[in-house]
Amino acid sequence: MARLAAAAFLGFAFVASALAAGPWDGTYVYEQGLGKGAGGISLFVTHTLTIDGPQCRLMVEGYQTDTNIRCKATAVGDRLEVAFVSFGDGSTLNRFGVREYTANQPLFTLTRQGNAIATTWQGYNRNNIDTAGPPTFRKLVR
Repeated sequence: MARLAAAAFLGFAFVASALAAGPWDGTYVYEQGLGKGAGGISLFVTHTLTIDGPQCRLMVEGYQTDTNIRCKATAVGDRLEVAFVSFGDGSTLNRFGVREYTANQPLFTLTRQGNAIATTWQGYNRNNIDTAGPPTFRKLVR
């Protein structure tokens, strides 16, 4: 009986630890400034990354932009590697029928640097314009 209780406790502890939030879980935002448009209006694209264990979503919205990407998040020490899985509809082609990324293609890596996060851009297709400051994600605190 004691062995059964111990086995049940260990099984519960394993499941509880597997369901616990990982150190990278949460929502991250990168607000990309594109400069001024017609009439002097500031143009932005907001990249919102939501991490839930190994699964993630990247919502990209703003000036002439509306994209939903399913991604894979892999924690490696103080880094989080983010790779392409598919677009939001499950296809590897974008809404125009173009293959922007291949399956498991690295998009970018987040690295903890003290209280800050550095972003190393890889295959993620964003223009290189950024007038709003350093091109990096920040974690939203709730």
